[in-house]
Amino acid sequence: MTGLPTSNVAKAASWSPSFHKEPNKLTQIARSYLDINCGHCHNPQGAADTSGLLLDYLTEDPRAMGVCKPPIAAGRGSGGLLYSIVPGEPDESILTFRMETTDPGAMMPEIGRALVHHEGVELVRAWVASLNGECR
Repeated sequence: MTGLPTSNVAKAASWSPSFHKEPNKLTQIARSYLDINCGHCHNPQGAADTSGLLLDYLTEDPRAMGVCKPPIAAGRGSGGLLYSIVPGEPDESILTFRMETTDPGAMMPEIGRALVHHEGVELVRAWVASLNGECR
């Protein structure tokens, strides 16, 4: 194949059901999951770019990734919660709420989902729980 990049390309982390036993890989696996499932819209050129929430793997700014970021356009999709990601508090985070709900007006991703992906929710909840800091 020609024309394809061969180096300097970010590579998604391999899914591992034992991510709880591999805390050093938890962030890589969770970010890869979010990139694959959410980053197609939540990126600087995506359909959700106006939300201010960037979940693509290349985003490095914690606030842009949702840490202590209030919602801009979530409406009832916020679940009454204040921030996209609250470090150490998955139950207080809009991100996990939207992944767990089956309410069509709030669930994410919007397309191609009728069920909750429990393994993905568990992964993202563990990642949010592992984050340090607090929102003020």
